[in-house]
Amino acid sequence: MTNNLTAKVIIITGTSSGIGKACANLLASQDSQVVLVDINQEKLDNTVAEIKKNINNSANIFGLTLNVCDEAAMKEMTAQTLAKFGRIDCLIASAGILRIGNNLRTVIDTPLSEWETILQTNLTGTFLSNQAVLPAMIAQKQGDTVNLSSVSGRQGRAFDAAYCASKFGIIGFSESLAEEVAAYGIRVQTILPDAVDTPLWD
Repeated sequence: MTNNLTAKVIIITGTSSGIGKACANLLASQDSQVVLVDINQEKLDNTVAEIKKNINNSANIFGLTLNVCDEAAMKEMTAQTLAKFGRIDCLIASAGILRIGNNLRTVIDTPLSEWETILQTNLTGTFLSNQAVLPAMIAQKQGDTVNLSSVSGRQGRAFDAAYCASKFGIIGFSESLAEEVAAYGIRVQTILPDAVDTPLWD
């Protein structure tokens, strides 16, 4: 059987650790052309080097240090991917943060700056990364986006109101987008992981 992931161009955000990094490793092993996007250049460079060492064709791996919260950066992500590989088959929007620092906070004690940072990274980052790749997918008349929500996007949890709100928002956003782009052959899917053993959980 042929591998239907071979030569597929897949962008993954949040690839310096956790689920994003695991997806990048897996898809690279399936001979996909993987664009790794993360805000942390040192960790991204380490991930790219690690993956290239374990696959046959290092030209299939492309790292971009970009911020998912920045509209211009997400447009650059699309432009550089198209310049490198000529198409975009899939986006996996995995970039996200749980909270700022290690302290649990009630809603009363949550600073507005922390609320805005979490919502901007998790929800606005998902919106901007999806928005940026859609013109290319519409022109191709096909594509997939996979947006990472959480079980906390269905069931709120005390002391993480901002995170839960962002993950609820990703589900609503994804369901709305799926209705908009289905006619273009684009599928929008949402994954809801439970607790995962990643640096974010630590």
